[in-house]
Amino acid sequence: MQSRNRLNILIDTISQDQAQASIAFSRLLLLRWGALACQSFIVLMAVFLTQIKPPLPVLALILIFSGGTNLYFHLLFQKKNRFVPGRFFALVMTLDVLLLTVLLYYTGGPMNPFTFLFLIHVCLGAVLMRPFWAWSMAALTTLSYGVLFFLPDPSALAGRETPEILCQAGPAGMTNSMTLHLQGMWFAFAVTVFFVVFFLNKIQKDLEEHQKTVSELEMERTRSEKLASLATLSAGAAHEFSTPLATIAIAAGEMLTTLTEQPSDQELIADTILIRDQVQRCREILYQMSADAGEHLAEALRVFTVGELWTEVYSRFPEKDRQRIHFHSTINDFRIRMPFRTVKRIIRGLIKNGLDASGDTGKVEVFCRKDDEYLYIEVQDRGCGMNKKILERAVEPFFTTKDPGKGLGLGLFLAETAAERLGGSLKLSSRQGKGTRAVISFALARIRCP
Repeated sequence: MQSRNRLNILIDTISQDQAQASIAFSRLLLLRWGALACQSFIVLMAVFLTQIKPPLPVLALILIFSGGTNLYFHLLFQKKNRFVPGRFFALVMTLDVLLLTVLLYYTGGPMNPFTFLFLIHVCLGAVLMRPFWAWSMAALTTLSYGVLFFLPDPSALAGRETPEILCQAGPAGMTNSMTLHLQGMWFAFAVTVFFVVFFLNKIQKDLEEHQKTVSELEMERTRSEKLASLATLSAGAAHEFSTPLATIAIAAGEMLTTLTEQPSDQELIADTILIRDQVQRCREILYQMSADAGEHLAEALRVFTVGELWTEVYSRFPEKDRQRIHFHSTINDFRIRMPFRTVKRIIRGLIKNGLDASGDTGKVEVFCRKDDEYLYIEVQDRGCGMNKKILERAVEPFFTTKDPGKGLGLGLFLAETAAERLGGSLKLSSRQGKGTRAVISFALARIRCP
């Protein structure tokens, strides 16, 4: 059952990542169609409105390749049921930046006004990608823009004369003022990229934290409603059963008195005693139901020793389980004042969890100690332990790794609540394959016997 719960948690995490990657990739496909239209416009403007004579076969090949890959990615996106790995998203973004760099190189280099298209990839990466990939995309675009200043003139490589009106990239073909201006543009681009990625990532992180807080509050509200419903149900059941149980208890007491005052069948006396004991047991069960449902009854405080508490807890386990429980304490005579039944139920629940986690033969160690401020009760098992995700959720109400019907998932939650009401806490630590340790503490200022 633990493996199944761990698998469910892993599936939920993967599903969330897949959903985010799918949304990001669908937006990227739309961006690529828009970018393809802009790139086509760049080529037409370079051919008909400027003196640049770009190599049309090369540019046409770039545009055809961009359109073909986008169509392929669209079909793949539909075929894979909208599942797209995050690294595939980063690969497509990188491909787009490189293709845009080549296109700008053949259509004006750093003087092409459409170099701002680099910012689209930067913004999209900052919003839809993880911080590492977003900063990597920012570095790639900045580097690609800077490379345009150092690549040789494609007109010179092709044996054509470089136009005078629109100089190509490369310091040799520009005046000092033009070179300084373009370098300033590149520097301004780098600064803009830094601020865009930094603040968009920060906004994205704040939005994620806000969404997480909203989700946690919604879950807490749902849990509170469930606890209230269970408490109402248990309190109603206790109220309805209290009257007939009291009547049975009184009748059993009168029968026992009558039978003991005159010679009677000993079997009848034994049966009467059994009825009285079973009524008391039913009362304990009703109390347990109310407590497990989160209904904290107004239990009176009682003075007892640590040894007396342990004796009562230990006696509640069957003989086969007692042999697996080992108690260690040097403060058995220490007197405390606490709600006895509540504390007994909490300690018994922690030990029972340890026994369940330890299998049929594993041992559970129980340690009791104190310092100047707190009384500590520690329960250590040697079970399979819990992973980090399960450990983080272990105290949540209604979260359980046990089979259906073996618990509501409220034991640790109610134990923590009771400990906090008495000035203490519940701390869990676990290592997979090594077992789990639960330490519950109570403030001596609240429980010390005056």
